[in-house]
Amino acid sequence: MIPVTDVPVTRSLEDYRREQLLTQAEFARALGMTEQTYRRLLVDPASVRMPTKRRAREVLDVSPYLVREFSPVPSETLQQYALTAYERGNREGWIAVDPDTLEPTGEVFDGDGNQIDGSATP
Repeated sequence: MIPVTDVPVTRSLEDYRREQLLTQAEFARALGMTEQTYRRLLVDPASVRMPTKRRAREVLDVSPYLVREFSPVPSETLQQYALTAYERGNREGWIAVDPDTLEPTGEVFDGDGNQIDGSATP
């Protein structure tokens, strides 16, 4: 069995704040912004200037992809690619993988999770 490693998960700034047991005012101050700006960042990230977000991200020392409010919006091209792949999976079936090895099992499922006839475990 392959050992399980930590998988990075995107979280909200509020998750990071609660982890440190800080109030919103204390956390905002630690990130170098006012409490009002912090609250605005939670509700409408696009309304906060990029330098403010960069400074806060540097304080947290994490990838912007790990903070929901900092995660960039995917380009139209990337969104279309993902939608096309999703539609193809629903049309042709989803390939199951072993949860420990991530190797294909030979099973294929439809979009509702039903095994498609003809696919079988090895």
